[in-house]
Amino acid sequence: MSTLIFQQMANGLSVGMAYALLALGLTLIFGVLHVINFSHGEFYMIGGFVAAILTSYFGLPYLLSLPAAVVAVVLLALLVDRIAVRPVLDGPDGDSIVLISTFAVGILVYQTILATYGPQPIRVDGVPGTFVLGSVTLTYQRMFAIVVGVCLLVILEWSLRRTAFGRKLRAVAQSAFAAKVVGIDVPKIRTATFIVAAALASLAGALLAPTVAFSPAMGQHAIISAFVVVVIGGMGSVSGAVVCGLLLGIVESVSSIWLPQEVASAFIYGLLLLTLLVRPRGLFSGGLS
Repeated sequence: MSTLIFQQMANGLSVGMAYALLALGLTLIFGVLHVINFSHGEFYMIGGFVAAILTSYFGLPYLLSLPAAVVAVVLLALLVDRIAVRPVLDGPDGDSIVLISTFAVGILVYQTILATYGPQPIRVDGVPGTFVLGSVTLTYQRMFAIVVGVCLLVILEWSLRRTAFGRKLRAVAQSAFAAKVVGIDVPKIRTATFIVAAALASLAGALLAPTVAFSPAMGQHAIISAFVVVVIGGMGSVSGAVVCGLLLGIVESVSSIWLPQEVASAFIYGLLLLTLLVRPRGLFSGGLS
């Protein structure tokens, strides 16, 4: 039994890393734009979709499909920002309208992929091979996802703390008005944040697609899990998104040993409700500043 637990914990790390990257993008958007992006799950799905199409139908090596997935999702994010976020963000009830407009965009993207390619899953051949450590076996794809995820988190944290862009982003997160007064181009920083968040989501989808098989519905499940992570970790908290994302992936994998999927999901949502009742600001409040 202990071997099975350790095996599921190792598998859960790769899923948790995808949750962390997805939730981190939501956290950045909420911290800077102060809105919830409901199309974020479809950015994740499109990342997996591009990797699946390029590897399965065009025979492109998996590693080359990763930058292609990022480029495709970044272009989509620029379009979404231009038509569904930027025109309404600063208007009356802008945050509420952005929530609705991005929800509509997400449904549109999902239905387009569903109508074009159908609901059937697509297998994605990732990094081949397995690594054995004692009684625990971990595929190279899961290890690759974990390593890439850690590198992305380190680079992002360094960028937020050590670069001019990071300082401007944190300034806008603290006060868009004050940032504008000191000469920061607030709309440009908002758009850049939206693009960075989309790139993280696309990589999460492309990294996880080989382990779960691509499906048009994968973004809908992932975005719900990401929202749970963001709320429990603390809206706008980078550390909360990372820690809670990893923990959620491990808890989901380990709990599947004893509990059906429905019961495990009920437990997670119960934990979400408890967090909202006991600590509404989340476990890691503090934001991006």
